[in-house]
Amino acid sequence: MSVSNRVLAAIYRIMAALISIFAILSDFGVFKGNIASENIFYFTIISNILCFMMFSFLSVKTINEIKLYGIKGSTSMSPHIKGSILISIILTMTVYHFILIPYGLKMDPSKRLELADIILHYIVPCLTIFDWILFDDKKRFKMYDPLIWIMIPLMYVIFIYVQAGHNFIEELNCGMDKYVYVFLNLELLGKQAVESNIIKITAILIAIGYFLYGIDRIRLKKDEKFL
Repeated sequence: MSVSNRVLAAIYRIMAALISIFAILSDFGVFKGNIASENIFYFTIISNILCFMMFSFLSVKTINEIKLYGIKGSTSMSPHIKGSILISIILTMTVYHFILIPYGLKMDPSKRLELADIILHYIVPCLTIFDWILFDDKKRFKMYDPLIWIMIPLMYVIFIYVQAGHNFIEELNCGMDKYVYVFLNLELLGKQAVESNIIKITAILIAIGYFLYGIDRIRLKKDEKFL
């Protein structure tokens, strides 16, 4: 199922790109004149940058295909890349909602979400999910794709421990924990607990990946398309 209208897809994707870059720049403090360059270490920012790049690429591609093929039809990108970005931003939303928010409220019950936090952790993930649901051709995912999609999160975990060993964050003197996220903190939780957290999150991501794969394989009558 997809919306077979490239004009609607282009409008949606341009708006999504603008919303995502606004939130990214806000999080970096660009609009306040106080650049927090260390925020690039957060997986939230990395996954949102990937979404911004995806929406920007798809916006340009959709506009070009309107010129070449007309309004009717759909414009997609590599399902392997799209799925990787989709899983990464779903991870951002899931970890934030179920792990970081409860932990943050426990530490500071009066804490309130900023607009940029809401966009980065909820709105952009939802925009990415609905872009796939509404505008992508379906039945393009492969059985092995969910195992590929977890590579970005796993590469991030490796990066965190490599930089922690070289004290990159500590050298920035920015007040950020060198493990970035509390559930990856070896010194606080211990090796066994951290390994358990990584295994659980990886298993959940693979399960979500196969759930998306299952949705992708659903076939409506005559491969029904709308609009």
